[in-house]
Amino acid sequence: MSTSRFTFHASRFTLHALLLAALLLLLASVALAQSDGGYDLSWWTVDGGGYTWSEGGGYALGGTIGQPDAGAALTGGNYTLVGGFWGGAVVQYRVYLPLVLRNY
Repeated sequence: MSTSRFTFHASRFTLHALLLAALLLLLASVALAQSDGGYDLSWWTVDGGGYTWSEGGGYALGGTIGQPDAGAALTGGNYTLVGGFWGGAVVQYRVYLPLVLRNY
């Protein structure tokens, strides 16, 4: 009877030791995940457009539908690059009355 009792205590001790080792391993991996890896996560965007246009001689370039990157204008020489939201483009909606009345 004492051998089975010893085996029960030994297996219980082994279980506790394994659980403690697993917990320590988990905590160590979390601590390593928090350490600095030397990465630089600077803020920047790559904008893409669904509506674009370009012109020739006097230079014009446009684009929309993408991530707006509103901020200061970038200038160099005679050129300026501005990112952000389109302003001043107000669309006037006209109600086509026969189409509305036809539904009633």
